[in-house]
Amino acid sequence: MAAVDQLSVVSLAVAFAAGFVSFASPCVLALVPGYLSFISGVPADQVEQRWKGVLRPTAAFVLGFAIMFALFGASAGLIGRSLARDREVLNLVAGIILVVFGIAMVLLPRTGWLQSDRHVRLSRRPETLVGAGLVGAAFAAGWTPCIGPILGSILTYAAPTGSPAAGALLLFVYSLGLGIPFLLAGIFMTQTLSASKWLRDRWYAVNAIGGALMVVIGIMVLTGNLERITQRLATIGFAGL
Repeated sequence: MAAVDQLSVVSLAVAFAAGFVSFASPCVLALVPGYLSFISGVPADQVEQRWKGVLRPTAAFVLGFAIMFALFGASAGLIGRSLARDREVLNLVAGIILVVFGIAMVLLPRTGWLQSDRHVRLSRRPETLVGAGLVGAAFAAGWTPCIGPILGSILTYAAPTGSPAAGALLLFVYSLGLGIPFLLAGIFMTQTLSASKWLRDRWYAVNAIGGALMVVIGIMVLTGNLERITQRLATIGFAGL
C-alpha cells in the first residue's frame, strides 16, 4: 500500500464503515439536530420540512471537516513515508496500535471515557457557505476526544501507506462515512431520530463489532497478511482503484 492506486477496496470500505460508526456514536448522533439547526438557521423541529434550506450549509459543513480529516490523513501518510525504510517495524507498531484501539473501542464507552466532545463554542451561526465550512473544520478538532479510538485507528491504518495522497484519501472516505448520514439526516430527520434511538439501544453491540474489526485488521497488519491479501486481490483486478 505504497500509493493511492494500491489502496484496496477493502481498505476504503473499512474507512467508510469507521466513519459511519463515528456518526452512530452517542456523543455525535445526539448532537446532529443541534448542528443542523445551528449551521442552517432552521429551528430543529423544522429541519425536515425545510430540508432544502438545510442541505447546502450542511454540505459545506461536511466538506469543511472532510478537508480537515484529509489533512490529518496526509500527515499520517507523510510520517509513514519518513519511516519507510523501517517498514517491518512500522507495520509492527501500527498493528499493535490498531489492536489497542480496537480493544479501546469496546471497553472505553462502558467507562464513559471518550464519549464527550470538546467543540468550539460559537455565539453566532455562520452566515455563508464558507462560514459553514469553517465551522465544520473547527468541529473536526472538537470531535476528536469523542471518536478518538475510531479516528486514531484510521490514522494508524493510513501511516503504513507511506503516501500523503493515500492517507488523505483514506481519511476523506472516512469523512464520507461520517458526512453522508449527516446530509441524509437533514432530509429525513424523523427517520434519523428513530434510527438514533435504535442505534443508541444497540450502541455497545455496534461498537463491539467495529472494535473487533479493528483488532482483526491490526493483527493482519502486524503479520503482513493485509499487504499480501491486497497484492493478491490486485492480481485479479479487484483491489486497485
